[in-house]
Amino acid sequence: MTAVLKHTAEPALWFAGLLLLWEIAVAVFQVPVFILPSPSVFLVRIVEDHERLAYHGFLTTKMVAYGFVAGAVPGIALGYLIATSRLCERLLYPLVVFIQGLPKITLAPLLLVWFGFSDFPKVLLTGLITFFPVLVDSVAGFKSVDRRHYYLSRSTGATWWQTFRTIELPSAAPNIFSGLKITIVIAVTAVIVVEWLNSKTGLGYLVLRAMDSADTALIFAILVVGSTIGVALNYGIVALEAVLLPWRRRE
Repeated sequence: MTAVLKHTAEPALWFAGLLLLWEIAVAVFQVPVFILPSPSVFLVRIVEDHERLAYHGFLTTKMVAYGFVAGAVPGIALGYLIATSRLCERLLYPLVVFIQGLPKITLAPLLLVWFGFSDFPKVLLTGLITFFPVLVDSVAGFKSVDRRHYYLSRSTGATWWQTFRTIELPSAAPNIFSGLKITIVIAVTAVIVVEWLNSKTGLGYLVLRAMDSADTALIFAILVVGSTIGVALNYGIVALEAVLLPWRRRE
């Protein structure tokens, strides 16, 4: 418990110190609020606009969850196929790398033409953006399985499912969770960017409205809310990892 508090308190103190320096610098150099608002200004704005920020933040979080699942599940599944089948590795991995190299945001106009202003293009684009990091870590995880475990599995007559559930997945899980923790933060950024292009709700939409009115304080308030969502979701993945992989807590 003491270690958890220490790991939580230290970053919080550093962040508080950074905000204090920011507040002092803005006051000393008399920076205009429309260029760089002080922390006290945009933190107060969060309190004042908490209902609107909470509403749009919830909608963004929902899209993050959908896009994260849409990218993570296929990433893990395809990562398993690539890691365990030389044929799939030769055929699929170059195609996946090619798709990853495409500038995803430029697909937004096409998706708008195909699917209109619905949630599906946002989920699809977010899934595409978050897919590759999970895939790479999944491939690394499944390839790290000790080959001797396969010999033991065959000698006991274990089925494919038993081998996957008791040997392959537990061995690959630490790498997979590393990818998930990175990807969930990427998903938040991806959703907000996609909301700029195709949305009438969410934090990305709110940023556009703030830009139209040159409301810099609101933009910074949205940045804080978006970062908080990313941190909260990341800690959620960390907590899930601690539950599903209890042996990792002792490392």
